[in-house]
Amino acid sequence: MSLKRKHEDITPSPPSAEPPIFRSAPISDRESTFIGLFSPTLPPKDLQHLAEIKPASHRVLAWRRESNQQSLTHAKQYVTGHDDDGEKYGGSKVEKVLISMGVTGSCVVARWYGGVMLGPVRFTHMENAAREAVQKWQEDVVDGAAKKRKVEDDAAEKETLVRVLGKRDQSVTVLRALAFEKEAMAKRAAEGEAPPLPPESVIIDATATSKSPKAMLASSQAKPKYDDMELSQLRMLEKARDASITFLLKRIDKAEAQLVPSSTPPKTKVEPP
Repeated sequence: MSLKRKHEDITPSPPSAEPPIFRSAPISDRESTFIGLFSPTLPPKDLQHLAEIKPASHRVLAWRRESNQQSLTHAKQYVTGHDDDGEKYGGSKVEKVLISMGVTGSCVVARWYGGVMLGPVRFTHMENAAREAVQKWQEDVVDGAAKKRKVEDDAAEKETLVRVLGKRDQSVTVLRALAFEKEAMAKRAAEGEAPPLPPESVIIDATATSKSPKAMLASSQAKPKYDDMELSQLRMLEKARDASITFLLKRIDKAEAQLVPSSTPPKTKVEPP
C-alpha cells in the first residue's frame, strides 16, 4: 500500500450552499473512516480538493458526464474516469457505482487510514459510501420536485379561490339585499300595511334594493384584497362565504313562506243569540 497521510480530524465542515454537495454518513472500520461526497455539477478536481477532506489519507475520485460526441444511433454517450489517489483499484470501484446508478457528476470517497489494513472489504466501504452520497442527491431531487409541484398547485388553487371569492361576494351582496327586502315585505304584510303577495309575483330590483341600509353597508365596505392573503386564509373565507350564502337563502325562504296567503279562511267569532 502506498504512503498514507496521517489520520486527522474527520468532522466535515458545514455544507456549502453553492454548488450542492451531498455526503454519506461516515463508515468506520478498525480505525479507518470512509465518507462519500457527490456533486452533480462540481468539477471532479474541485470536489477532490475540498478543504474538508484535505486531511484524508486518500481521496478516491470518479466522474461520469455526457459526451459531446454523438453516436450513429443518437443514443447518449458518456465519458467516465477516476483517480485512485494511492488507493489502487479504488477509483474504478467508485466509477462503477456511478455507472450502475445511471447518474452524472463527480464522486469522491475520502478515507482516513487508522493504521490497520482492511483488505478487500475497504472496497465495499468505498462503494457503500459512494452509493449513499448519490442517494442523498436523488432524494433531494425528488423532494425538490415535490416541493415545486406543491408550490405550483398552491398557486393554481389560490388563483381559483381569488376568482371564486369575488363571485361569492357578489352573491352575498345580492342575497343580503333580497333577504332584507323580503323580510321588510313580510313585516309590512304582517302589520296589515299591504296585502301579502305570492312569492312568484314579487320582483326584486337589485339596483333598487342596493339602496337599503344593509345593502348600502355591504357595498360601502372595502373590497378584500384576496391577492395579498395566504392560501389558508382564502380557504377559510370560502367556507365562511358558503355558510353566509346558506344562511341568507334560509332567511329568504322564511320570508317567502310568511308572504304566502293562508289557504284556510280565518274563523269568525259567532256571538250567542
